[in-house]
Amino acid sequence: MNIAIVDDDFNDLSSAELFLQNFIQKNYPNKKNYINIQTFSRAVDLLLDFKVKQFDLILLDIKMQGVSGIQAAKIIRNQDDDVKIIFLTNSDDFLLEGYRVFASGYILKPLNENLDDFNKTFSHIFSKIFVDDKEIILRVDRVEIFVPYKNIFYADIDENHRLCVHLEERKIVTTMTYLEFLAILSEDNRFLECYHRIVINMDFVKSMAKDDFILKNGEIIPISQRKKKEVKAKYMQYLAHK
Repeated sequence: MNIAIVDDDFNDLSSAELFLQNFIQKNYPNKKNYINIQTFSRAVDLLLDFKVKQFDLILLDIKMQGVSGIQAAKIIRNQDDDVKIIFLTNSDDFLLEGYRVFASGYILKPLNENLDDFNKTFSHIFSKIFVDDKEIILRVDRVEIFVPYKNIFYADIDENHRLCVHLEERKIVTTMTYLEFLAILSEDNRFLECYHRIVINMDFVKSMAKDDFILKNGEIIPISQRKKKEVKAKYMQYLAHK
């Protein structure tokens, strides 16, 4: 996991890094060697270094000289839909702006006076990030293939009644039954059966139309007329808790 912390106040930057390291040591000691933290004293330095999928989480001070945290977040979000953003702030004046870039949370400064909120926020965020460690085992021609949940766009049944698992750049046809697949994936709230024998990963939904989901790769997935109200309600609930 790669994390960036951006703050133009040296003391606040150091505090955020220290508190985050302490949180990881206490709650995720077995993963600490796989978590990399980078610090930046200016938002522009982060933006110059930024690449899509480079970071899993970014902590941004809202009020900074030059490019502000809000401005940086808008630029980042235009390039990367998935990276989680948490704002560090002295007030809640920018809540609306934060929602517009789908911020995952706010932590008030000074951090040492808001450690409970700090720890609760990171407990919530880390639990979501580490969900991506999950894998499903698909059998293909007597070979087992380990597929991360986070790589699955959707799954359906082909004309030969075989389960097809669609990833970004390939399709896996497996001997696993649809019901077996659905039973495993239904334990993860990212997955939704939106149509008869079609289950989607809501992380990859770009938008919801009247009768379809449009995925980020441009594919259109139908929504069941019979279950339309239920499906749309579940998707809206998922967005509210994402």
